[in-house]
Formats: sequence, structure tokens, C-alpha cells
Amino acid sequence: MKAHKKTNKPSHIVGIGASAGGLEALQALFAKMPNNLGVAYVVVQHLSSDFKSMMAELLSKHTGMPTHQAEEGEEVKANSVYLMPPGKLMRVVEGKIYLSDLPPDNRVSLPINEFFRSLAEDQQNHAIGILLSGTGSDGSRGAQALKEVGALVVAQNPDEAKFDGMPLNAINTGAVDFILNTQDMPEQIRNFINHPLVVNRDKAFKYHLSENEEILNSILNLVHEKTDLDFKAYKESTVARRIEHRMSINNIKSLPEYYDYLITHKKEIELIKQDLLIGVTQFFRDQEVWDYLYKKVITPMVLNRSSDDPIRVWCAGCSTGEEPYTIAMLFRAATKELNVERSIKVFASDIDQSAVAYAANGIYPPSIASEIPSHLFSNNFIQTADGGYQVSKELRGLVVFATHNLIQDPPFSNMDLVSCRNALIYLQNPAQQKAMAFFHFAIKHGGYLLLGTAETTGSFSNYFDAFEARHRVYKKNKDIRIPIRALNNTGLKSKTYQPKSLPQYITRSVKSSEPPKTFKIGFDAMLQQFAPPTLIFNKKLTLVYSYGDTSPFTKKIQPGHVTNDISDILRPDIVSQCISASHQVLRDGASVLFENVFKDVEGNQERAWSIKCFTFSDNEQEDNQYLALSFLADNVFTARAAASEYNLDQQVKNRIAELDNSLIECQKLYRETLEDLDTTREELQSSNEELMAANEELQSTNEELQSVNEELYTVNSEYQQKIVELTNINNDLENLLKATKLAVLFLDKDLKIRRYTDAVRDYLNVIEFDLDRKIFDLTFKYSFPNLNQVISEVNSRGKPQTKTFTIGPERRVEVSVTPYQLESYNNGVMVSIREQIGKVD
Repeated sequence: MKAHKKTNKPSHIVGIGASAGGLEALQALFAKMPNNLGVAYVVVQHLSSDFKSMMAELLSKHTGMPTHQAEEGEEVKANSVYLMPPGKLMRVVEGKIYLSDLPPDNRVSLPINEFFRSLAEDQQNHAIGILLSGTGSDGSRGAQALKEVGALVVAQNPDEAKFDGMPLNAINTGAVDFILNTQDMPEQIRNFINHPLVVNRDKAFKYHLSENEEILNSILNLVHEKTDLDFKAYKESTVARRIEHRMSINNIKSLPEYYDYLITHKKEIELIKQDLLIGVTQFFRDQEVWDYLYKKVITPMVLNRSSDDPIRVWCAGCSTGEEPYTIAMLFRAATKELNVERSIKVFASDIDQSAVAYAANGIYPPSIASEIPSHLFSNNFIQTADGGYQVSKELRGLVVFATHNLIQDPPFSNMDLVSCRNALIYLQNPAQQKAMAFFHFAIKHGGYLLLGTAETTGSFSNYFDAFEARHRVYKKNKDIRIPIRALNNTGLKSKTYQPKSLPQYITRSVKSSEPPKTFKIGFDAMLQQFAPPTLIFNKKLTLVYSYGDTSPFTKKIQPGHVTNDISDILRPDIVSQCISASHQVLRDGASVLFENVFKDVEGNQERAWSIKCFTFSDNEQEDNQYLALSFLADNVFTARAAASEYNLDQQVKNRIAELDNSLIECQKLYRETLEDLDTTREELQSSNEELMAANEELQSTNEELQSVNEELYTVNSEYQQKIVELTNINNDLENLLKATKLAVLFLDKDLKIRRYTDAVRDYLNVIEFDLDRKIFDLTFKYSFPNLNQVISEVNSRGKPQTKTFTIGPERRVEVSVTPYQLESYNNGVMVSIREQIGKVD
């Protein structure tokens, strides 16, 4: 173990959360914990304000470190144990402890979450969180906060914990780094804080970036290959720190060694992916932001919007769904307060598919009750059988969840509000610019953008007004389309460390002999030749890009659900011709030109339009086939070889034949689907009946548990009263012994000293330090022949003996040795010494 410098300032602060059954776990933990690790320990428990805690005395027997209740403003020192006082909440700020009273009302108090969050904010990655035995979910949100800043999080093995609720809930968040038995925790913590990457944290990632860029890139490629997530658009410092955190946890010293570890441990790839995703969130995070948004943005938006004009919101990077549900709750509250009906839809997206599935399920731990204002909580959540909470059907119906890559997939559109909090800060500058361009595209003119507290619009400040800069609320001021390819490309490395998921975004050194990209050829050619209006579809005939003014050929977007399908995009009078041309090109592979398909009037002149359709694909990915549909006026030069007069009758016949075949196939699939639905309906009906029966059983069990809980409460109260009575009796005996000045010595069954009266010191060389030592290890001040033998005989046989000894010319004492009986068995002996008065015969 490496020696730490002798300093009062701890290298880390270890927060330890424990509740029911936590005493045994704490004793086992500190019994194995070294006294000189150079860290501080803060123990947080659920303690009533009426309860006098004896934890300091109990724990001090299992550790050599100073152990005491924390005091207001006390500075945290290394190699010390601090205990939260009963009836208090505790925070750490700038390395000092601050206390506050529990809430006066009936709100749920979660002291472990409270302390862990402050610990994460104050100590960042110099914090360590440990969750021990306890019921409920306190500590789960705090563990997530610690995980977000790169701290180490450890949970007690649920199989070992007397009550596994707290450890299990923390483990289910995905924020726990180690699941250990308490006796194994000290060794793991020692390895972690002595790891070179932890000891030299500030120098570590710089070294790895400068000396190991190639292997770092290989690690990201491996993660991309196994998880289909490309993290190369992340900031280098973020990536390096997250990888080094995993290296510290696995006690790995170098990047090449960690790369080999990833190859042989597939589970670690998933763990580093979760670390990189940083999916930490909560309901109403930064409450003052949401208060402002409700008052200044949401309420006016609901008030001024007509009932037939839907309100559309996009929550990008939604993680496990707390933020979109927060927004939906605020809109529901506004409609209720204003007594109006509004169509509201919140689109929530995230790159993490598992997080999106969790959000869509809408079930959260009991601790969320402390995060949500009570009037909103009661209207939007229903308690589940296991004590958690599920979003109501009304709230769930407002939110649509989808897996979506913020900087790669096409953005949503026609949004009144876009919220993306604490996601952009992890991206490199070019990726941030692309995301901002997508947000600008998605938001309506006059719509709002909400960012995280550490984020700004950056180079897009000309396109957004700071509506409330302090809370990062912005308003779109210009309805100008920003071409993605025109954005600044600086910030991504041009060699190995570059996000391949952003091909049009990367500065590449292209040799003059190397052909440019397919899309670049098309764009450049159209720019040079003043290309006609063109729509680009994929092979499923879904619109992916448009060029030029296509408004004369497309529908006006109507309120409600909108798709990018060709039949929903084009005008009804030309959609049939365009679909026919598209199918013919996809079938035959050759380009098609239909002349004089339709006419329109411009000024006083009639103008004929033709349709040209052709396919192309990406040279690097030939599977990506695209189809271009161009609208050519009669004065546009075109190649005549492929031109043909549009024969409506023949095209209609061909189209009818295709539709007939499609209809036959659809009817077949429909019949199969009906059969599957019937089977599924029967299975669901059976499952529903089983669930109803199980629910009844759970209700009955819950009533029984409630009854048992009441009985336990009564028994606990009786025990508390008994403790008070025993304490009083003990005090009475103490005072009686002192008043009578009797010399009495109490020994346990191993003949170790349990307690003694002050008068014993007249005959025995004993001090307070000798408690728990054997009587035979001490010496008497006078000669008591065979007294030790007498004590042993009384302890083993249980029969009292009395002996008289002469200790001086005129002094004689009577020593009585009697068994110390508990009910029907002996539990040691009691030695009393009484000096006799009178001359010795």
C-alpha cells in the first residue's frame, strides 16, 4: 500500500448510506477498514429526531479512527469517521459539514440522496459512495449523481444485506461499479485510491491522449463495433476520463492492457458504453429553471394557442424519461390552471435504446416522490405493488419515445419547444454546431430552445435571442435554413480520431486524384447548372433530402401526424405519375423521363413540366440506394435518348397490376396477422387473469405486512421502554455500589474483567484500560494465596466460596467469590472483598 502524505485534508471523502440492518454491515466494514488510508468517512442513516444514537460508541469498538457525531461547519479530516446526528440532514460544501433540520411537514425525507448529491457536487471524482443494508430506494438518485461526476460507487451484496431494498435499487440504476460483501469493500477501495490514474488524476488523461492516441481510437472502434454506438464525436477529455475510470475500477495500469481486457471481457464493453453515455437525470432538475419555464413560456404558449393547433415539443437526449415527463406534467398543469383543452405532444429521443425502453415503461423508484412537487405528483403517478410509481395513462399518452442519434439522424420538425439539457457539453465543437443546426431547423419561428446550465448557443447566437440567459432559455429569431455542409469543421481530428458518423462534417485531406463523394458531385453539379427542383428518396420512397424550391409540387403540411412517405409529400394530381416513374426506375435500374406530365400557368403563359427520375448510391456503401426525382420546365435542356411521352393509360394499367399483386400479398399477411392477434389476445387474457389473482394476493399480503409492521412498531416501543428501565436500574446499582464503598469485581465466563467498583483499586492493580483483560494478567497489592484457583473453581462448578486472608498486622479481609447467574446458567463470577474490623488473632 502506498503511503499518503501526513495531512489533515483527505484524498477522498467516503459517504456511507445505511438504514435497517445497517449496524452489522457498518461494524463489519470498519472492522476490516485500515485506519490510515488518508480518506474521511461520513455515515448517513435514517434516524428519528427522538432517538438518541449510540452509533459512535458502537462503531468505535471496531475501528481505531476517531468516531463522533458531525457538528455544524466542521471541517472533514482524513482518517476520521463522522456520523449524521438524529433528526438532521447533512451536506458537505468545500470540505465542511453543514446540518439542517428535517422537513417540518410529511414530505419524504431522503438523507442519503441529499448527502450523496452534495458530495458529488463538492468532491467530484474525489468522492466514493457506499450503500449498505436498508429498505426503500434512498441513495439511488445520489448514486447516479456520483456516477455522473466519475466517482466510485459500491453497493453491498443484496444476498448479504439484511434488507436488500437500498442496494438493489441502486444496482438497478446502473450507477454501481462494485457489488461486494462488506468485508471485501476495504481492499477494493484501497486499490482504487492508490491506482496511479487516481493518484495522478490531472496528468493521466493528457498522457494517454498524447502517447496512446492510436490505442484509444482502437478502443472506441471496438465499442462501436460491439454496440453500434460511435463515441468519436465526444470530447477527448470526456472519453479519456471515462476510460480511465473503468481502468481504475478494474485495477488496470495502461491503455493497451485495458484494450486486451475488453477483448476478453465482453461485459466490460457494455459497462464502458454505459459510462460514456452518462445517462444521469432526475425530475425537475434545477427547479428554478422549470418554475421560470412554466411561468414565462409554457403558460403563455398554452393560453395563446388554439385548440386545433397542436403544441409540439422535442426533448433530445431524454435518457430514462424524467425530463420529458417533467415537461408534460407542466403542460398538463397549465391546461388545468387555464381550464382549456389543448393538443400536446412531447417527442422524447435518446441514443441509448435501453434507456428509452425504461422511459417508455414509465416505472420509477419510490425516491422520486421527493423530486416532484406534491400537487403534480398526485395527479400524474400511480403507486405500484412494490412501492414504486408509474406514470398515469394521461401523462404517458402525451409523450412519444424513440431511439434517435442527435447528430446523425434527421431532426424532428415544426417544434414549439426543444429541450436538450446537459448533452451538448460532452460533444466536440463541430458536433455541437451540427446539433444546433438541427435544433434551428426543428424549431418554428418564434419557438424556444432550452439548454443546460453550462451550455450556450455558441456560434448560433445570431439565430437565437437570449430569452432568459441565466436559465438558458433561447428564442428563435430567424427562419433561415442553415446548410449543414457550410458549418465550421474545426475541432475534429483529421486522422485517426474523427467521428465517422459525421462524414459531411469532417475536414479531410483529399488527394487531387481521389474522386469526391457522390452527394458532393450532385450538389456541385446542381449549383453550377442551376439545377431544377429535386426531391431525393431512399429505396423505400421516404424523403431524405430536397433541393431547390419544391413547394409547387408538394402538399402543404397539415396539423397532425406527418410522414416523409412519397405519397404524403407530393400533390395528389402528380403523385401517381411520380410513383410510377419511381417504381420503373427501381425495377429496371435505368433513368426515366416523362414529358409533359402536367401544366401550370406563370403570369400569362402556360408552362409544361416533365419528370426525370434516376437512381444513385454511395460509393462506400452500395447498399444505400437513393432515387432522385427532378421537375423540369419545358425550357430546361435534357438528354432526349431516354425521353418518352407520358402514356397515362399504360402507366395506369402497370400501376393497377402492381397494386393488385400488393393487395393479394397484403390480404395474406392480414389473415396471418389476425390469427396471431387471436392467439396473442388469448394469452393476454390468461396473463391478465393471473395478474389480477396475483394482485389480490399481493393486496392480502400487503395487509398482513402492515399488521406485522404495526406489531413490530409496538414491540420496538416496548424495547425502547425496557432499555430506559434497564438504564435506570443500572444507574441505581452504580450509585448503590459507590455509596456502600464495596470492593466488587465482575468477571465474564472467560474470567475477563467486565467492570469493577473504585474500592477494588485498594486491593488490585487495575485501571480503566484493563477492562476486557483476564484477571490472571493483573497483580494484587496483597498476598491472596490460591485466590485465582478459587475463582476458577467457582466459574467452572458454579458453587460460591468464601475465604479469609490476613493482609497486615492488624488487617484481615473476607473474599467472597460467587457465580454470576443468568437464569439457569453461569455467565462468570463476582468477587467481593470486605475488610473485617478488629485485631487479628
